[in-house]
Amino acid sequence: MDRYEYIGHLHIHSNYSDGSGSIREIVQAGRETGLDFIGITDHNTLGARRDGYEGWQDGILVLIGQELGYKKNHYIAFGTDREISVEDENPQQTINAVNAQGGFGYLAHPGEKSNPAFLEGTYYPWDRWDYKGFCGLEIWNFSSLWKETFHSRLAVLFWYCFDRYRAAAVPGAEVIEKWDQLAAERPVVAFGGTDAHAYLVNLGIIKLSFFAYKFLFRTINTHLLLDRELSRQSAVALEQVLGALRRGAFFIGSDYFFPSKGFRFAAFRDGKKVAGMGGEIDCSPPVVLCVSSPPGCRGLVRIIADGQPVLESRERDIAFEACRPGVYRAEVYWRPLQGRPIPWIYSNPIYIKD
Repeated sequence: MDRYEYIGHLHIHSNYSDGSGSIREIVQAGRETGLDFIGITDHNTLGARRDGYEGWQDGILVLIGQELGYKKNHYIAFGTDREISVEDENPQQTINAVNAQGGFGYLAHPGEKSNPAFLEGTYYPWDRWDYKGFCGLEIWNFSSLWKETFHSRLAVLFWYCFDRYRAAAVPGAEVIEKWDQLAAERPVVAFGGTDAHAYLVNLGIIKLSFFAYKFLFRTINTHLLLDRELSRQSAVALEQVLGALRRGAFFIGSDYFFPSKGFRFAAFRDGKKVAGMGGEIDCSPPVVLCVSSPPGCRGLVRIIADGQPVLESRERDIAFEACRPGVYRAEVYWRPLQGRPIPWIYSNPIYIKD
């Protein structure tokens, strides 16, 4: 269990919708940054799948999903085989349609805020939280954080040139709080992405890619943990990855400052592993929750129960005896040479039941 770790990047747009890159160009960027899989989620289309791009492509496993929605309530869906008619005012209909095809989905950038400095204030929020049947939500979206942080074009230009990760370094506290609230009611998966578009900016004789794919693929990544190696048969490998994404058998790692590969969060009983991220287990007899941080960790490690810290340590590896039911997850913070620790890793929860 959890023997094999695969690094991927979700929430990517290609030239099948409003991204600048072809699927082949995006695959090449993934290869050059060491990814194992990518998730293409173009707006309201599965055109890339119809054209044969899903599956193994030049050593990268390509998932083709779709981001459903127009002016608000965007929904990232995987595992569907047909386009879906979308109604912004009734996203429950969208969720139900995805489920009816055997797919699953996440609320996309649900905490996004308006900023007049970007796109004349256009933004794409979720307007309600009482919808049912979704698998999870996006707690860390690079593009949304950038759009809401800097309130002048001069500030955008300055930070893009000198510290282009700064705005996305800390995910929104409100969305993480909402995730904890939802997970207290039922299993809810959290994922992170960049909403990669690699917009082309034409400066006359110079053309620039605003947040190129290669840069973004070194930031907020998805680290899947599997008990078997990925199959070289596309259909089997896709089933493995989609199953892990559906149940939350992965963590979100910001690989910008230091690789997050090697993180583990699991429950043990009598020295044997009994549950990993996304798993459920009875609380009796008690289990020990163990966090193992990647080599080189010099930050802060926390175990969170029902939204509240129950253990905090500067040790790389920690253990906590869970004697009561609850939703348990882990956070790891990276400590730069100067300044405060910043978010580095978010696990998906382990659910301990009565």
